[in-house]
Amino acid sequence: MLAWVLLVANMPTIVCTICSAFLAYTERPQWVWFAGLAVLAGIGSLLTLGVVHAQQLAWRA
Repeated sequence: MLAWVLLVANMPTIVCTICSAFLAYTERPQWVWFAGLAVLAGIGSLLTLGVVHAQQLAWRA
């Protein structure tokens, strides 16, 4: 259960990181925006984990 919560909460970070890596690979200047969005999505996923009380889910598992 906890693994699925972590995966879903970090999905925006994973998608933005893959997009920024692809744009960096193709050498487009927009990759900086996607890298910034990946950082913001990571912060959002940490907040999401706080909201769903992931630590309490870990104790129950």
